[in-house]
Amino acid sequence: MSQGLDAELSHIYERCIEEVRRIAALDPAKPVEGWSQYTCTSANEFAADVEMAWIKVHPEHEVRDTYRAIMGSVPIERASVSGDLPTGYITYGLTSFARVLQCIEAMRAGRFDPQVPGGIIRHDEG
Repeated sequence: MSQGLDAELSHIYERCIEEVRRIAALDPAKPVEGWSQYTCTSANEFAADVEMAWIKVHPEHEVRDTYRAIMGSVPIERASVSGDLPTGYITYGLTSFARVLQCIEAMRAGRFDPQVPGGIIRHDEG
């Protein structure tokens, strides 16, 4: 991995961790105005940052495929967040950020490939 990519991923990773802490500290009993929109868009913005960092070093990969590999397997879709339930938005935000962090770790370990299903190469220990 190039030093530039590693440095950029480290910076994004640290910012993601800060956002995870912020979302985890939200109190569903005391919603903050705009937090539902925030938790549903923030991780996607970080995924786009990771995608662009990856594409700079790997121009052979398609932007759309790379983003889909990062966020395409998030098990909770934004549309599934029912109504204005604060816990749903918190769950969506944390799940989305977990996926971004997982992909950053896979990139650092050389196991990320937007061409494989799910974007992460699994090494079975059979």
